[in-house]
Amino acid sequence: MGTLFDKIHGKEEADKIEQQQHPEVHKERVVTKLTAKGMLEKDKQVSAKVNSATYELFTRINKVNGLSNNSAINMLIASYVHEKKYLLDDK
Repeated sequence: MGTLFDKIHGKEEADKIEQQQHPEVHKERVVTKLTAKGMLEKDKQVSAKVNSATYELFTRINKVNGLSNNSAINMLIASYVHEKKYLLDDK
């Protein structure tokens, strides 16, 4: 079964090897699929306290990329869930 640390480390190593073998694969497509699936359920609201200097930089970066802060946060959450979902496989 292994520890949580072992699972995370193993997954990260496997991802590195996969990326080296198939650099042409675009991960952006996965994020799009995840957000499209989530549209069928009710939305959840998230609250977070953030350092004001960090928030200002986050906002400026998003404006340069043409994103709202909310869209960027949704993308970050979707990517995080996709990358860490394997941790729930044994449960």
